[in-house]
Amino acid sequence: MCELSVYAIKGDAREKVMDGVVRLTVRDGKVLMEGIFGDSKEVEGKLAEVNIIAQTASIIVAE
Repeated sequence: MCELSVYAIKGDAREKVMDGVVRLTVRDGKVLMEGIFGDSKEVEGKLAEVNIIAQTASIIVAE
């Protein structure tokens, strides 16, 4: 299975937000992340990139 590590990008900073993400939903300026174990987290921002090979996703958050 390909779980993602999701990072928040704010200016030049990059911070890991969540590991084991299997679903990303973009809605109303927010990104909802759902994990393999049923956990979830929502971040205000916009999805910038999903890289399946690197198993990462990036969200640009407001400064």
